[in-house]
Amino acid sequence: MTSSTTTRLKKATVATALFGTLLSASACGQSLDQAKAGAPGQPAQDSALPAQDTALADLLPKSIKDKGTINVAAAVYAPAVMVPPGGGAPTGWDIQITREAAALLGLKVNFVIIPFDGVIPGLQAGRYDAATGEINVTDERKKSVTFVVNHVSRDAVMVPASSSKTSFASPSDVCGLTIGAALGSSEAAYAEELAAKCNAGGGAATTVKTFATQATVNLALSQGRIDANLASGSQVAYSVDQSKGKFKLLDLPFAPQIKTGLALPRNADTKAMAKAFEAATNKLIQTGRLKKILDDLNGGLGAVDKSEITPEPVS
Repeated sequence: MTSSTTTRLKKATVATALFGTLLSASACGQSLDQAKAGAPGQPAQDSALPAQDTALADLLPKSIKDKGTINVAAAVYAPAVMVPPGGGAPTGWDIQITREAAALLGLKVNFVIIPFDGVIPGLQAGRYDAATGEINVTDERKKSVTFVVNHVSRDAVMVPASSSKTSFASPSDVCGLTIGAALGSSEAAYAEELAAKCNAGGGAATTVKTFATQATVNLALSQGRIDANLASGSQVAYSVDQSKGKFKLLDLPFAPQIKTGLALPRNADTKAMAKAFEAATNKLIQTGRLKKILDDLNGGLGAVDKSEITPEPVS
């Protein structure tokens, strides 16, 4: 991520006529009526999806192809996943990528909005066919689920505009802070890693607090209960833009680049399902459609040249 992250994402969010307060920006998107009307920057929920590609659809396991609809878990995480106030069809860049990849495979998608810490356990328990929402690929998660990569990310930090912090040049710069992150997220694990290094090295005491949703992390920051909010660069840039000067984004140049993608449970269908979604995602890349989605809904951040399956299913 570069210092232009906020500017690039702001161009996209301004084009959508914005989504209100910091909390609502992190917890929801446009009204359902706006989404159906096709407000600028947000695809209408009844807009035309790609036509089924028969060759791609034939890659699906028979059980999924015959069902015709997949249940996809997602946690609210703007701008990847957003839900209108009062409920309704979700929007966001990862929602749209998932919907269009599924359409190429002849599938409809039923999105199930749940807390993030329930996403991976839900896949493991077989409650969902897949999960989406800027889910980071981590070594720990690869032990239990398979990913179809469609995006890359890098974490950033949101702090009050009045904070004396102006940069994070090295991991030691986070020492002494109380850092907030979403429960069950890879950002929470990374914050714990940074805090452990600070505390072990004799630096100022560093604390990590986790919250059930990204919206409540942002709320805690606005209330002064934490000093900094660690999240994906896209989420931080979006929330900073919505705060109208209340917060600022600080890059983490030392943070690793992270792959994100559609997560799949491990079962007899995993290999075929992953191959089908990999092929569909690559078609979105080759036609320029995936880049267009990210340009419209994510400030152009995170495009990949090719999808991949990780880890490769063994059977």
